[in-house]
Amino acid sequence: MRGSRTPSSKAPGSAASSPPSGGPHACRPPTRPCRSPRPRCSCSPANTPDGWDTGDYAPVEAQAEALEKGEGPLAEHASRAGLPITVVRTPASEGVEGPLLDETELNEALRLGRETADRAIDAGADLLLIAGLGAGAATASVAVCSYIAKDDITTYQPQLRAPGGAVHDAAWMGRIAALRDHLAFNRGFKRSPEALVSRLGGAQLGAMAGAIFTAATRSTAMLIDGPAAMAAMMIARDFGLAAPKWCYAPNRSAHPVVVKLAKQGGLADDLGFELDLPDAVALPLGWDLLQTGLRLSQALPMPAKEEPEPEPAATEPAAAEAAPAADEATTTEAAETEATTVAETEAPSNEA
Repeated sequence: MRGSRTPSSKAPGSAASSPPSGGPHACRPPTRPCRSPRPRCSCSPANTPDGWDTGDYAPVEAQAEALEKGEGPLAEHASRAGLPITVVRTPASEGVEGPLLDETELNEALRLGRETADRAIDAGADLLLIAGLGAGAATASVAVCSYIAKDDITTYQPQLRAPGGAVHDAAWMGRIAALRDHLAFNRGFKRSPEALVSRLGGAQLGAMAGAIFTAATRSTAMLIDGPAAMAAMMIARDFGLAAPKWCYAPNRSAHPVVVKLAKQGGLADDLGFELDLPDAVALPLGWDLLQTGLRLSQALPMPAKEEPEPEPAATEPAAAEAAPAADEATTTEAAETEATTVAETEAPSNEA
């Protein structure tokens, strides 16, 4: 994580909060294994307009319930890694012919994310793992990325596949049509983090953005995964420029939103998994590898620090240079004395 400017001192949707301590060098990677990680998966059942989750074979409500019960591959792997998952349920974002959220709903979503991060950090968390759930959040990330990059939504909506691997063109067209209808009523607004959340991102991305910004202001590192978390990171950057510097994505999927925003946010290179997995699945994998690397670096013996050889005193070279000069001056003076003596000796003989 690179150093950068301190985030804005005003938290999203709240009164002022303290900026990170340590100045421009505060954003450094941990040098010891993390002791208390806290995974946070944000979800909003039926939180997006009609069509945004077209072709979704795993409804977000079913995913959330499975995680809460400890069922499914993600929950099992997180349990083996010792990661207690918390599912954060956000309000609905079903704006029709206008913004997804009104002002009250916007403030509620931002406050939920802020309080979730504060609660985890106050409980001792030194690392947050953040991801979104559901196709609706991924579609919202396409809208946010399209607005930030000033490009068409088709550039960032990836090809969709049905169970079994077949290309699902009908689902792709359904999501694009739903997004175009929504964007027709949400064009030309002035960019601000609040506007991005209320008009394009919705409550789930807003809550994640609030959590990311709050963790950054409290100097807490984060692992993020998936397009929804990437879009939330960029919204958090509009609240405070240093927010992405506290984020790391251990695995970058081939999703166009992930590719674009990871580069635009200045994230460090990933671990090279190159796995195209659903949101949040790569977080336990990245956590395991990072922890192992930190434990190894802590256990390996450090080489003894070699003391530099003392430099010779500054007077010795000067004295060495002065000695030949003194000898030369003595020789010259002796030669002049001898020449004078010879001249005085020869003068009387000439007169004689």
